[in-house]
Formats: sequence, C-alpha cells, structure tokens
Amino acid sequence: MIAETLMLVGRLVFGGFFLIAGIRNFTHFSERRTTATTNYGWLLPAPVMAAGFAVQFFGGLLLVLGIWTVPAAAALIVFLVLATALYHNLFLFQGAERDPHLYFTLVNITLAGGLLMVIAGAL
Repeated sequence: MIAETLMLVGRLVFGGFFLIAGIRNFTHFSERRTTATTNYGWLLPAPVMAAGFAVQFFGGLLLVLGIWTVPAAAALIVFLVLATALYHNLFLFQGAERDPHLYFTLVNITLAGGLLMVIAGAL
C-alpha cells in the first residue's frame, strides 16, 4: 500500500512538472518562437517547437491521469534528450558560461532517470 501510494505521488509530481511546463510554454509561444535560440544560434521552426511543447503538455497530462504512462514517459525522455542537445549542450561552452548548461544537463538527466523509474513501476 505504501509503495503504491509513493509511486502515485511520484508520477503526479513528474506529470505535474511537465504539464505546467507545457502550459507555460504554450502560453508564451509567440515569445518563445522569436527568442528561444538554440546553442547553435538558430531558432527551431515553430511547428517543431509546438510539437515539443505538446509532448511536454500531453506527456505530463497522461502521467497525471495514469494513462499510457510508459509511452508518455518514453516520449518525455526523448524530449529531454533533444532539449538538452539543443539548448544545454555544455560542450559548446567553457568556464562560467558552462555552469548553467551543466546544471540544466544534470537536471534533465535526473528527470530522465525518474521517468525511467516511472516506466519500471508501470511494467
């Protein structure tokens, strides 16, 4: 009973994190389209950016609802890998400029690890 409750709370926390991020990104979509430059100096095409935000929103919602948790968590892991490569590639920076990218890379790795635990709990 305790393990199931903890898994439920953990899934709600993970899902809520991505759901809120997706809502915030869609709310500020017009701003993000023109200001969210990748580490490589180019903007993502709007449909690609919208697809990423949709993965955040719907992946988070599915985790919160407990529906299709394995595909949702897997899609969120793919999103994290791509977002890290595009926006937090720490190998492109040196010194103090690298610090925030290292931090966000570690955060995204940790989130992916937690999502792997969500997948394990659902299997």
